[in-house]
Amino acid sequence: MLAEFEIISDPLRPSIRTNLCSVCCRHKNTSKKIGCCSYEPEFCLFDLIFLHLYYPDIYELIMKNGRIIEGYNGIMLEMKVGLNQCPFASNQGCVLPKDAMTPLCRLYICREAAVFGPALIEERFDDYFKSKEYELNNYLNNKLIYDQNFNSTKLHDFIIEFSQPIKTMIAEIDRTKPTVETYHREINIEDFKLVL
Repeated sequence: MLAEFEIISDPLRPSIRTNLCSVCCRHKNTSKKIGCCSYEPEFCLFDLIFLHLYYPDIYELIMKNGRIIEGYNGIMLEMKVGLNQCPFASNQGCVLPKDAMTPLCRLYICREAAVFGPALIEERFDDYFKSKEYELNNYLNNKLIYDQNFNSTKLHDFIIEFSQPIKTMIAEIDRTKPTVETYHREINIEDFKLVL
């Protein structure tokens, strides 16, 4: 099998892609979904505004089914607990458009797959913390008033209030030709297995 990796240095929504997710080694000998796609995705404030602007149907679904949490990236909306896998996971990987995914989903490659990729994968994951996306998310968290009365209606109102200013800021970012690094390697699929 040809293992493929693509690292896209989009200044707003950086991402790493691999075709190995579609043959995830974690699903081979179990009927239970485990691994990356077994978690509820967590959408940060910038994700929510981005989805509201460019993917309104996905935004509505997440707002309807999510719960507000304080997460690693500030205030976030997590798909409700109790799911046995991510609601966007399929046998071929995530059904969301790549730039609609959470930062973690766009940038994380499990260590079992990363073994076949270039050494700079981890370094590219860290690039998120230098991205405009991260900067804008911090800006939004600093503007949000989060207290015990905060609820999904107030979150939606916040998203509406800041959508146009964020859209203006996004328009100032040159995303026309992001650097794309590709890496291919022929592998024996039996070697793609859980690291113990």
